[in-house]
Formats: sequence, C-alpha cells, structure tokens
Amino acid sequence: MYTLRLIPAKEIDAAQWNRLVASAENGLIYSRTDYLHAVCANWTGLVVNEYEAVMPLPYKSKLGFTYWYTPPFVQQLGLSGHPELCRQPGLLQEIMERIGQERMYGSVLLNHSNNAVSAWEGITRKPNYVLNLNRPYPEISGQYAQDLKQNIKKAVRSGIEYSNQVPIQTAIDLFVQHHAHQSKHIHSSAYDAFSLLCNQVLSAEEQCFTRAALNSSGQIAAVALMLKDGKRIYNLMNTTTAAGRQQEANHYLMDQLIQEFSEEALLLDFEGSSLPGVQKFYQKFGAAEETYYLFRYNRLPFPLSLLK
Repeated sequence: MYTLRLIPAKEIDAAQWNRLVASAENGLIYSRTDYLHAVCANWTGLVVNEYEAVMPLPYKSKLGFTYWYTPPFVQQLGLSGHPELCRQPGLLQEIMERIGQERMYGSVLLNHSNNAVSAWEGITRKPNYVLNLNRPYPEISGQYAQDLKQNIKKAVRSGIEYSNQVPIQTAIDLFVQHHAHQSKHIHSSAYDAFSLLCNQVLSAEEQCFTRAALNSSGQIAAVALMLKDGKRIYNLMNTTTAAGRQQEANHYLMDQLIQEFSEEALLLDFEGSSLPGVQKFYQKFGAAEETYYLFRYNRLPFPLSLLK
C-alpha cells in the first residue's frame, strides 16, 4: 500500500523534496522547488509515503475551475524518486486516479522513467534526445554524421570562435527576439520570472551558464543558455542568427560544448523537439531518443468540456 498526499507548495518540506530530486536518477532540474516557484504561480506536490517519490502538479484557474497545466520552460515533470516505485503501473494508476479526482481537467507531464503509462488512453509520446558525455571526445565525435563534420569545418574556416563570456540576459533576450513569436502563449512576465531564476538563483549555484559561437567580428552567431545539475546539461534556450546559420555556427557551438564537457558523468539533454528538422540535427551528434509522456484528460461537464 502507498500513502499519497497532495501538499500545497508552501507546506512542502523543500529540503526533503529537493534532496530526493537531486539523488534520484529520474529527478530533473524542472522538479526542484525553486525552479517550480519561479515558472508557475501555483503548484501542488504529490508525495508518496515519506518523500520516497514526489510529483509536481502545476495548476491554473479559469472560469471558476482549476486545472493541471504545463508551465513554460519545463519539459518533463512526472514522478521522481526510487526507480522501482516510479515504474510501477499500479502506483502510477493510483496517482492518476487521485489527480483526476482533484481536478476535472488536466494536462500532466510525466518523465522518461514513467514508461508504465506509455499505452494508456490520453497519453502522447514526446521525443527527447540525449547524448552521453562520459566518454573521450574522439569517441563521441567519431559518431557524428559526415555532413555535421563538414559543417563544423566550414564554421572553423569562417573564423567562428567559442566563448563563455556572453551574459545570461543576452542569451535570453536573443531567444525572445528570435523565437518568442513561435510560443505566443508564453507571456513576457514568464520570461522575466525565468530570467530572475537564472540570474539570481541558478547562476549563483553554477547551474546556469551560456556558451556562444562568435563570428570574426566578435558578434554572436549562435548562443545557448544551458542549465546544469548533477546528472544533465540542459539545452534550454538555443538561438542562431541568420548570419550564423550561413556559417553553421550552431553545429560548431554544440560540438565545442560536447568537447568541453566530455568525460564528465553527464548527459547532454538537447530538450527534444517534434520538428523533424530539429530531431535530425540532434541525431547528427549521435544523440539517442528518450521518450517522455504527456497525459491529458477532460471530465468537465458539457458545455464546459468544449472550452478546453
């Protein structure tokens, strides 16, 4: 038997929660309490037994009812903790039933280890791509696609150079400039909150940093805002300028990042994409697909069910 508790965020034992997320193989940076507090106004924590597994549940309110939702700048949440617990279909089923009782509508993110849900009704499989960095660089780069190798050489010939001097805010601003129109549901205030998280919390713990490819004039051709914990480096915001695309700057940038962190016990988490072109780009580096899951349900009465 399991003990399941839904605990308001302000009442969670943050030390126990974060200790579990940090130690669990499937505990990702998005599930940390400080990260959650920054990217969503309201969330509830589901706790299994005495913090043996935990699951964040962000929620919003609309037209008088509350619902689970996916906040911006979060790829995977789901159940984190003891591996055997997180893979048990019975526990996941019980959790989903409890979640459904609490809210009549929901969009709930699950992580790559919660694969017991893969065949459930309402589940969408989502692709992510990860690269094992704990190998010598020549071994990793030996698996690169041939055209990727050629593109890296092209970037080098153009005078592109690798830099760790670009401010975090510059990387965020460039991402907003080039990509915000693709995610119009993300309000400017969400970018502001994320910026505070990166600049004031994560960077102080050396868990947020930038890497860039600069052209021969010292201008940014491509830049990546990366998050880092004890298990992964997360490619959270990656921007290439129009001129940088002509110089294959992002190919060079990712290659240099891989070289810098090779032989460390980390995964490079490319953060996935459903776009075939982006998937192909990650695969050129030898990245392996890692499936995570999105569970949606709608038990709202008619006609409210038509609104979501």
